[in-house]
Amino acid sequence: MASLQKPQQAGGAESGAIDPASVEKARDLLHYLANTVSAMKIFPSEHATIKNFVDLLTQKFTDFLATYQKLQIGIEEYSFTFGGKPVFSDELTIKSLPFFFFKDGLQILFFYEGLNRQEILEFLELIAAEAQKPAEDSDIVTALWERDFPNLQYYAPDEFLENRILAESRDSQARQELPDLPDDIAYETIEVRVDSSKFSQGKIELTSEDREEVQKGQARAEQEDVADGTTAAAEGAVPETPAEKDDGKKSPAAAMDPTLTEDELHALESMVRVNRTISPEEGYINLMMEIIFLEESLANCQVSLDTLLEYHFDQLQHGNFHVAMLIIQKTHELGRYLDKAPEKAALLESFRKRTVSPKTVEAVQALLAKKKAMDWESLLGFFGLLGPPALSLAADLFDIVPGGEGRHKILGFIADAGTPNPGLLPSLADNARPDLAREIIGMLSRIPENRGIPHLSAFLIFQNKQIKLEAIHALGRARDEMANRILLGFLKDPDEEVRIQAAMKLNPTEGGSRIQQLVREASARKFQGKSLKEKEAILSFLGRTRSLEALELLRRTLERAPLFASKRVLEMRLAAVAGLESMGTEEALGVLQKGAVGRTKKVREACTAALVRLPPAGGAKR
Repeated sequence: MASLQKPQQAGGAESGAIDPASVEKARDLLHYLANTVSAMKIFPSEHATIKNFVDLLTQKFTDFLATYQKLQIGIEEYSFTFGGKPVFSDELTIKSLPFFFFKDGLQILFFYEGLNRQEILEFLELIAAEAQKPAEDSDIVTALWERDFPNLQYYAPDEFLENRILAESRDSQARQELPDLPDDIAYETIEVRVDSSKFSQGKIELTSEDREEVQKGQARAEQEDVADGTTAAAEGAVPETPAEKDDGKKSPAAAMDPTLTEDELHALESMVRVNRTISPEEGYINLMMEIIFLEESLANCQVSLDTLLEYHFDQLQHGNFHVAMLIIQKTHELGRYLDKAPEKAALLESFRKRTVSPKTVEAVQALLAKKKAMDWESLLGFFGLLGPPALSLAADLFDIVPGGEGRHKILGFIADAGTPNPGLLPSLADNARPDLAREIIGMLSRIPENRGIPHLSAFLIFQNKQIKLEAIHALGRARDEMANRILLGFLKDPDEEVRIQAAMKLNPTEGGSRIQQLVREASARKFQGKSLKEKEAILSFLGRTRSLEALELLRRTLERAPLFASKRVLEMRLAAVAGLESMGTEEALGVLQKGAVGRTKKVREACTAALVRLPPAGGAKR
């Protein structure tokens, strides 16, 4: 219900002070609200895109209201205000959310703590429903009053509502006071023929009486121009010449209403055309959907769908991705009415699968070669309607699109579509796509709750060394048991650098029985054949575990000092020094101190240097 008294300035705090952080939060929230409403005009409420939009919008409302308890938004013709400051503007009337509220007299919206996701979704659906109605039937104020949201209130001036009610009453009264028909025709049947094909032409046919009125209006306008010229001459101004008058001649419609200029009239006509005209493409798609719905023969339905598929690919070749998106939307809408026709619904599903075709990539490649502007929003909106099957198309596009906006948007689609099911992402990466493979690794590592980490195991079999190193670094950041398992798998890689990097990224707090297995492998003679750098990396990891098994291995290795030691034995002892240094316990310090007085010079020097770098025994790690 509308307020009886106008409240304080929209967005203003009771104390009069406005928190700058609240202004920024309100600005961000309102921008996202407008984007969500726009998305709801494209996708149905149950679409994954809308669910994501609503989830994030709910979070923004929840965070704001938890901090400030109330959000009070002022509504101007093309702007939302908060605390008296404009925080969102959209001057395109046909899609402006502020104008949508403003035109019906809404001046302030209030959102209160307790607002939940369901209430937000119903509010958005109410806006979408009212926006689709003809202008004369749409009234968001009445819709809000009828819905009566518990945590959402509004203010609309009483005089605005009273004027509207009064106008409606006058129209009703005028209809009731129409004169009765004459008796001689009161009971006759009058046949009225209407050519419905002319409804969408946007033309008004004038009768002779109408034309006479237009001419009279023109004459009156000319007389006013003459009078204005006389007045201007009396004041010393130069009156317009006939040629000048002809140049600025008004149209008959503008002459009938001198409050509209010619430019304003053209702008108004353009707006009416946009609102009333369905594009030829949408008209054709609607016709095909109607034919498929009414057709009883499945064979004929298949023929219609084949025709529509050809049309779909033709539109792709011309870069009309918004038409391709519209086709998928319409088939989804039609599918909701085919519960009792499963065979026909199966044909629609098959049709959508056939739209996932290399022809889409070929069309984009041809457009890029011609250096034509790409409508990425529509193309990726089309992919979004197709769902996960479009991921392979997006991956193929990534390879042919140069860096910049296109690649950024493609990656955004892949991340959004793949995050709910991380297992779909590794299949998009291969050795021939190193850039995309790195992006996929990053996406998997960023999925919440480490749900993407197990799928990084797919990179164990990659041949590209740089991709494997990228996966190893991502696993090292994860620091959980699954990441450690995969890193241990990389220790068996044929490339030494990969093995060394994997060893350096291992998490010493995870492992258990796998650490014991690694201790056994490090004790074997085969291990001595590795390079000094790799031996140091693995024994340093074992030292970081600070396990008794690792300490015993490192002590035994360091104390092994044959009279004529081979190079391999010497390297094993030096690697043991690195392991004891990384362990840093009092026991490890004791072993290093013994090594610092041994007879092998290189080992003595390595132990001494390690002891210098480590804290004294009293401050050793425990």
